[in-house]
Amino acid sequence: TVPKYIGSVRTMVIAGNPEKAAYGMAEKTTPVRKPLMVLASLPRKITPGEIVTLPVTIFAMEQKVKKVTLKIKPDPSFTVQGTTSQILTFSEPDEKMAYFKLKVADYKGVGKVMVEASGNGERASFEIPIDVMNPNPPTTLVQDIILEPQTEKIIDLATFGIKGSNTAQIECSTLPPMNYNGRMQYLIRYPHGCLEQTTSSAFPQLYLLDIFDIEVNKRNQIQDNLESAIKKVGSFQLPGGGFSYWPGQNYADDWSSSYVGHFLLEAEKKGYVLPIGFKSSWIAYQRNMAKQWRGGTQNPDLLQAYRLYTLALSGNADIASMNRLRETSGLSNEGKFRLAATYALIGQEAVAQQLMNAANYDIDNSPSRHHTYGSVDRNRAMALETFVLVNDKVRAQEMAKILAKRLSNDDWMSTQSTSYCLLAMAKFAKMVGGKGIEVEVGVNGDNNSIETQKTLATMELGIQYGSNTVRLTNRTANIVYASVLNSGILPVGEERELQRNLMAKVVYKGRNGSKIDPASIVQGTNFVAEVTLTNIKADRVRNVALSEVFPSGWEIVNTRFTDFGDFAENDVTYTDLRDDRANFYFDLKKNETKTFRVLLNASYLGKYYLPGIQAEAMYDNDYAVRTKGQWVEVVQK
Repeated sequence: TVPKYIGSVRTMVIAGNPEKAAYGMAEKTTPVRKPLMVLASLPRKITPGEIVTLPVTIFAMEQKVKKVTLKIKPDPSFTVQGTTSQILTFSEPDEKMAYFKLKVADYKGVGKVMVEASGNGERASFEIPIDVMNPNPPTTLVQDIILEPQTEKIIDLATFGIKGSNTAQIECSTLPPMNYNGRMQYLIRYPHGCLEQTTSSAFPQLYLLDIFDIEVNKRNQIQDNLESAIKKVGSFQLPGGGFSYWPGQNYADDWSSSYVGHFLLEAEKKGYVLPIGFKSSWIAYQRNMAKQWRGGTQNPDLLQAYRLYTLALSGNADIASMNRLRETSGLSNEGKFRLAATYALIGQEAVAQQLMNAANYDIDNSPSRHHTYGSVDRNRAMALETFVLVNDKVRAQEMAKILAKRLSNDDWMSTQSTSYCLLAMAKFAKMVGGKGIEVEVGVNGDNNSIETQKTLATMELGIQYGSNTVRLTNRTANIVYASVLNSGILPVGEERELQRNLMAKVVYKGRNGSKIDPASIVQGTNFVAEVTLTNIKADRVRNVALSEVFPSGWEIVNTRFTDFGDFAENDVTYTDLRDDRANFYFDLKKNETKTFRVLLNASYLGKYYLPGIQAEAMYDNDYAVRTKGQWVEVVQK
């Protein structure tokens, strides 16, 4: 079957006779056409509220086609502004254009635009998928409830955001509330894809089945997520056995190499198949780096302690390097906790206890924490993992309460901190076991129940758009901590400006360097989006992510595959270009300014929304900037 296409195809046939050592070939060009044909095009992604001009080309290929009626079939993803049908007349075989204005609805998913043409007994149609995507990320509001034994509470839940984007779920636990699901969704939805973030989104999912009562379809989804992550992180491994932080880099990142190795070893214990050849080359790399380690601000002791921990976890403990690190003067608190865990893995619990007793987890961030993507929360989570490993329930309980409180509030956490807190809390929950959960859940009069002997349980709530009443009844003799997660996507244009220690300036220029107004650009124009970002603090900031999302009617011109060969490369560590956005990753020295340029083309007529740019330090919440968006138009000459 030939797809809807106008032109010609070439049929080629090759024949051979091996007995006579002869061969031959023939070819024929065949026109592809019908008496009446129609073609149309739209942007690949469209934002709710935008008005796009749909160009339709009608081909009358025979003399009998004189009068053609065009119609647009209705669909919930859009409304037609103006007439939904047009009539075109032809005096001879020809092609003509017609235009329809479509206003995109507050719709989630992929709709379809069906163009139908008919005339003089001939019919044709053309279908285009319309991928409606709100560029705003989901927003989640969390409501914590304490259910005393044999008590009932009623919660009023009002949805927010665009219709169709609303979801709600309840998380019940016999441990203090920690917003486990909300934090887990943050990791899964995180838009950037370096090795650390890819690993962080998957690592806690290894332990969900140990502590959560999860329905079958969610179990399958978790398995798919983990298998996909294992395959993806395997592609970051270098020939020397280490792992790069970004795809395509030719040098290894020490912390990420240990972190992904830790994840893969734990995944193997859970029965997952590891990437071919990963283990032997990774162990050789870790051994080699352990022997070369000499300390200093560029090589903090936690890097070495974590490396030695992963070697011990793989069954290849480097005891000589462990003893050498233990005798190092000025060993940091986080280094002591991780080294204690390493000694515990090889059965030397007395040494592990000595190291833990000499350490204090209430510590400020290390000046070299950027080498380990660390924070106080991450280091505390690693300490909790150590307490669980040595079965120190008293100190583990104390630490778990601290981390649960941090996880349950709305404060920002990096992907590294979030992931390690979740995996450490999961290991703790498995150690202490569950007390049993039996909660009756009623949503607008529709009753269900959560019953499990595990520590945590979740349930999707079948809410309606607007107001909802949720009734919770604790049927057990112990306290149950419940969290209701209410999610939705805010309408386009409601993002807020933000500035913390980064300053952004956005201008648009023609190819000749003159400034242009993005509010109205002529169709077919090539122009440049130029973002200038300044670090206004007298400290270096690492791992900054700049995200630019462009309107549906603009297209990114990839200069690697065009004749714009003189277009200068941006000074960045890594670039990620997608259909509708450009992501840049880089460092900024103190008070440094960098400029980033993207070549664009105004491709589709219509009125579109241009979101503001966003930049943030991925592991330091002190640096962030977000600008306001605006409506723009692509107009005819």
